Amino acid sequence: MTTPLLVLDFSGTLSLEAVRFGAPDQLTSALQQSGLSRLGIDATRYWNDLVIPTWTEGSTTRIGLQRLLARQLQRDGISPTIAMRAAGRFTRAYMAASIIDPAWQTLFATLRTEHRAIPLIATDHYAEATGQIADQLAELQWTARALRWHHGQVRRWRVRATAYPDLAFIANSADLGTAKADPVFWQRVQSGIRKSISHVIVVDDFGAGENPADFYANPARVERRRQQTIAAIEQAFGVPVTTIWFTSDQSIAQTVQEVLKK
Repeated sequence: MTTPLLVLDFSGTLSLEAVRFGAPDQLTSALQQSGLSRLGIDATRYWNDLVIPTWTEGSTTRIGLQRLLARQLQRDGISPTIAMRAAGRFTRAYMAASIIDPAWQTLFATLRTEHRAIPLIATDHYAEATGQIADQLAELQWTARALRWHHGQVRRWRVRATAYPDLAFIANSADLGTAKADPVFWQRVQSGIRKSISHVIVVDDFGAGENPADFYANPARVERRRQQTIAAIEQAFGVPVTTIWFTSDQSIAQTVQEVLKK
């Protein structure tokens, strides 16, 4: 029996607050509250010195945002203990802000009661995001299984000890070892979900909704990422792919209705 696969992006799609966290005012406040500003990190330095140089490593390995930030700080002569504490406070604040918008609840409730598709949260993100996404799914009464590339094979990782009968998958680039635009990412997803898929529905902003200060939101990169991601999904699954390009100015409620019509 075949079933549809519903691929949902996280930051900028399911979670608008994750993007808002990086807006200048909120980011500056987070840097101050975490103690990073006292260590000489303002919003410009955060992007240029901490995030951009480490993004590829952070989004394709299990090192995590906290350790990456701390490592960069230590290169400026800051002690490991102080660096880890400030980086930890900042990382926890970022993850706590990364919530699924309540307007998406209708979609998850419908999927749970009508079993229309298998939900897969697919994201280019840091390792810490997997647990946060699992917590958010648990609040929506879903059990999460993260797909992780481990010793040459994809394993299903039980992220949280929940007992909800309905299963959603998390595909984080940090767990799978490669970005969403890479065909290998989707080959590993296909191997991990172990289901016969009839077609794929993709709801994603492809990075267009990220903060302008983040190179990830560069329009040329966004378009290239969109094309590469869809081609990679088609290659991995060999089934029709429907794309709903979500933008932050769209109504989530209308997008939910569009998804449910597919």
